[in-house]
Amino acid sequence: MIKNIVFDMGGVLIDFNFERTMNECFAPEHHDILNQLVFKNPVWREFDAGLRRTDDYTAEVLPKLPPETRELITEMLSDFYDYMPPFPYMEDFIRRLKSAGYKVYLLSNATPRFFDRYLDIPAISLMDGMFVSCLYKLLKPQPEIYEAFCNKFSLKAEECFFIDDMPENIKGATDYGMSGFVYKKDLQALEAALRDAGVSF
Repeated sequence: MIKNIVFDMGGVLIDFNFERTMNECFAPEHHDILNQLVFKNPVWREFDAGLRRTDDYTAEVLPKLPPETRELITEMLSDFYDYMPPFPYMEDFIRRLKSAGYKVYLLSNATPRFFDRYLDIPAISLMDGMFVSCLYKLLKPQPEIYEAFCNKFSLKAEECFFIDDMPENIKGATDYGMSGFVYKKDLQALEAALRDAGVSF
């Protein structure tokens, strides 16, 4: 029986969309180099794992970028949360789950900057617990992160339903024994998946 609903953050609670931000903020002729060095660079995973400091990377990458992009890229690397607005309907949705008696948790890959900005995300204040990757030097979909999450909050995997926008992260969770759903900004589909799993709200 499902007792705990576990949420990812980017793409689920907040609108994490590098491509939209790049198209809105930078000229097309700069997109290739910005994708290569910033937006699609695997270095973000090192930030999320707490293995690398963003200010060190900023100093390394800025000389390689077009001069007219450097100021804004510096701002984004320091704090991208202004470009990831919360989905307002998620706060109400989580309140409904809690009113029905379910515990709700956050399990997210995120940089240390999260702890300066999480109160700007209304749904976060409703969480019964938060597990943020940078504190544990683990990343989804590593099997160890799901085990560490359950151990931290004394949860049983089979009693958890995990919601994430990345299929590989859901596969990692289901391989560990959780139920899960790949969320694509369709709240009705999520509600249907939860009800199919026996969640009543």
